[in-house]
Amino acid sequence: MSAPSLSPSPVLPPSRRAVLQEVLGVFLAATVLVAILYRLRSIPFVESNIAVVAAVAFLYLPALLLWRRGFELEDYGLRFRPLGKGVGLWLLATLLILPVFGVVYDQFVNKLCPQLLAKLVVCPTPMAKTLRLPPKLPLLIVSQVLVVALPEEFFFRGYIQQRLGEVMSGWRAWLLSAALFALGHYLVTFHPASLLVFFPGLLFGILRHLSGSVLAGSLFHATCNVVMEVLHRSLG
Repeated sequence: MSAPSLSPSPVLPPSRRAVLQEVLGVFLAATVLVAILYRLRSIPFVESNIAVVAAVAFLYLPALLLWRRGFELEDYGLRFRPLGKGVGLWLLATLLILPVFGVVYDQFVNKLCPQLLAKLVVCPTPMAKTLRLPPKLPLLIVSQVLVVALPEEFFFRGYIQQRLGEVMSGWRAWLLSAALFALGHYLVTFHPASLLVFFPGLLFGILRHLSGSVLAGSLFHATCNVVMEVLHRSLG
């Protein structure tokens, strides 16, 4: 009689339903937590720590699931390599996209909104003649990279986009991750304008695909946030 085989059983690929349930469960858990904290931000302690708690949730909820399944976080984009490619794509996106956005934003604030949309939305006041930088700009940049952009990029592009890509086509995973990115912002603030982050979400997803990591998307995400902060402070 031959000895029983001790070779390990083949690992079956995950089912689409299981992955969708996993992704939606993690998405809802993180979103509900941040939404609750957002509504409690009148409490000084919550206001001071909401960004840190959100960052921990975005990093550790998917990380715990991946570790539990024996996956390395590097395989889901949480790495600097290839450093040159990531930094290069960030610079390219910044140079190509942000000037165009600045022109469009200026036209929207000063011409389009007052003339066409004033009856539908509250238009921002016109831009000041000079840009007003926020106080403690270096600290703002560091916090945007480490506390906001990097956790969100790992959550939405590193984990969600790649996990969905394991059970569906890449372009569907890209669109769905951007849609969840926008939906998450809306469910926290309930502000319709927050749904517009779907479009930068698409750009961040492209950077994730082209670079192989979340570095380029994190840097560009943080750059966009800092630019928007400067523009908001420069209104009126």
